[in-house]
Parts: sequence; C-alpha cells; structure tokens
Amino acid sequence: MKGVREIKRRMQAVKNTAKITHAMQLVASSKMKKAQRIAVSGRQYILALSEIVACLARLNEKLIKHPFFEKREIKHRGVLVIGTEKGLCGSLNQGLVKKIATDYATGNEKFVTIGKKATQFISKLHRNLLADFSVSDRVELCELRPVIEFLKGAYLGGGMDSVEIVYSRSVNPLVHEQVSNRVLPMLNLTEEINSLKRRMKISEEGVVIDPKEMIFEPNVQAIVDKLSQMFLSQSIFRDVLEAKATEHSARMFAMKNATDNADSLSKSLAMEHNKARQTKITNEIIEIAAAATG
Repeated sequence: MKGVREIKRRMQAVKNTAKITHAMQLVASSKMKKAQRIAVSGRQYILALSEIVACLARLNEKLIKHPFFEKREIKHRGVLVIGTEKGLCGSLNQGLVKKIATDYATGNEKFVTIGKKATQFISKLHRNLLADFSVSDRVELCELRPVIEFLKGAYLGGGMDSVEIVYSRSVNPLVHEQVSNRVLPMLNLTEEINSLKRRMKISEEGVVIDPKEMIFEPNVQAIVDKLSQMFLSQSIFRDVLEAKATEHSARMFAMKNATDNADSLSKSLAMEHNKARQTKITNEIIEIAAAATG
C-alpha cells in the first residue's frame, strides 16, 4: 500500500486539477451561450438570403452569366475545414479527422483550414494544404475576409472547381455531428434551405409561392454580383459561428466530465488515505504492545 504522505500529495494534486477543470467549464459555458445566441440569431437572415440566391440560380441559365452559378467539371475540389484553436474539447476534432479521411480521400482535394488543430491533422494526413487561418473566439466577419478572398480567388482563378465547408455542428448539447456544406458553385440550394428550415422548425404548410415576375433594379447582373458575394461571405461566417458554438459546448462537457472524474478519484484516494492511516496506527499499537509485553 502507498504511504500516507504520497497519497496526500496525490489527493492535493487531484483537487487542484479539479479546480482548474471546473473553472474551464464555467468559462466554456459562458462562451457557448454567447456563441449560440449569435449563431441562432443569424439563421433567419441566411435562410432569406439562401432563398433569394436559389431563385437567382434558377434564372441564371436564361438571363445571366456568372462564375458562381456555372456548372463545372470537378477536377479540383476545394475544402474549407473548420477545426479548433485549442484542444480539451473531447472527440470533436477526431470526428473531423474521420470525416476527412473517409469522405475526402480521392486525391483531387485542396484544403484550407481554420484553427490550429485542423491544420495539424490535415498535415498529418498528408493532404494538399493550400493555406491556414486563425480566428478568435469572438468571431467577427472582418477576421474572415482573408479566408473569403482566398477561396474566391482560387475558385475564380480555376484552382478550385467547387468549395465545400466541413465543420462540426451541435445536434443537442450532448451530441454533435460533422457536416459538409457546398457554397460554390451556387447550384441546387434546396437541401441547404430545407436543413435550415428543419433546424428553425419552420413548416412548409401555409407557405404561398408568389408567381409574379420579378423586376430587378438597377439590373439583374448587378443584383447577382452583390448577392452572390454576400451569400458566400455569410455562409462561411454562419458555419464558423456554428463551429465555434459547438467547440465551446464540447469543451464545457469535456471539462465537466474531467471535474467529475477528479472528484470521484479524490473520494477514492480519501478512502485509501484513511485505510493507510488506520493500518499505520494499528501497526504502531501492535509495536507498543509487543514492546510492553517483551
């Protein structure tokens, strides 16, 4: 059995660890609530924007020509992977690694990453990494401008024939999933619109389709140029916000589990400590009794 002093030192170390993980849990909880509030508040906006862009995509073949709406042969598949800047968030990044390893293994992918952990596992998988970026916990659209401009330039320059975003999204506070969202070219957005409606619990019942012909001012091309740029920026912004909220949620529960495990270990060590003390006292009594009788 371990000595009493050794057990006491370990008990103190476990208690100190529990204090740290509990503090990290509280910080992650605060950040999660704020990130979730921002992410949820923007869903209605991106839904309306998606519906407008989907309408433009249907008009494109007849009225306009724009690179963002062109069908291409997919020779180079652009993939933006949104990971975390730090660890200690459970199996969140492992889920992304698994999805990349299984769904993006044809060899024609070109990767761009957000977050140090995403950069690390893309490099370890020996994939074609073009660029990596970092964003703060307090995500601002201005932080994402370099990412947006890089992807837009690669797509327009022919370096990428499509752009997909891979990130982790919360199903509920305890469960998260890895999803992919194609933002370029802007074709067939029905699935994305339906997914948004399901998450926002919007029913199709009672929705009336307006059959009137639309009039564009100043002209169709100007509207398409502006809205397509806006849709690309807001889609990336929305997915980064969702990923950040999921990261904070995963870290909060990971730190809660760590705190609970530390508390359980502390109780076990306390019992071991009491047994060691009792054994020591019993041995001392036996020695005293033996000396007295001798």
